[in-house]
Amino acid sequence: MAELIPAILAKDADTFRERLKIVEGIAKCIQIDCLDGHFVSNRTYYEAAALDTTLEIELHLMVSDPLSVIRAWKRVPQFVRALWHFEIPIDHRAVLNECEALGLECGLALSPETPLERLEPFIEQLDEVLVLGVTPGWSGQALIPSTISKAKEIKERWPSLTIGFDGGITRALIPQLLNAGVDRICAASAIFADAHPRAAAQSLKKLIEGV
Repeated sequence: MAELIPAILAKDADTFRERLKIVEGIAKCIQIDCLDGHFVSNRTYYEAAALDTTLEIELHLMVSDPLSVIRAWKRVPQFVRALWHFEIPIDHRAVLNECEALGLECGLALSPETPLERLEPFIEQLDEVLVLGVTPGWSGQALIPSTISKAKEIKERWPSLTIGFDGGITRALIPQLLNAGVDRICAASAIFADAHPRAAAQSLKKLIEGV
């Protein structure tokens, strides 16, 4: 069954905690968008601090040094998964190996322009590939349609691999993503820009889970 992952892109600690409470009890896991102003131009709040929540946490690392953030967050018990961008000029194998040693799930995120063939050397170590439906950075961007085909092709090539999709999410898009084989749908503005964000999250969850 596909899963809703609410994505929190917060400017400060208060906004982060507010959004965390909105989706508490609805989702199993949330995504924290970590932006450092280097890999992309904007910045977000992603301090590794103790959290009073039942939610699991995955990090979407749009930062120049993902490993330092992963190490900081390892002390937070709810942290289960790290996803960082293939386009960051780092030793991906070293980060994958350290995530495995730390007992974390790990995966690579692909920006729209990145060919999926470049994943091939790392597939055996990946728990997930996160397909970006928009350019990394700001929330609320319009979908780049070709990214749906990319998600579908990844699933066809590697059917046992978990596929996440992040960016441009609308209710109308969800059936297309499910048909493409997407397992985790990350929604930010579709939830938090809504006038009734908790109801929006509940509605998206029902649509994604088919209940």
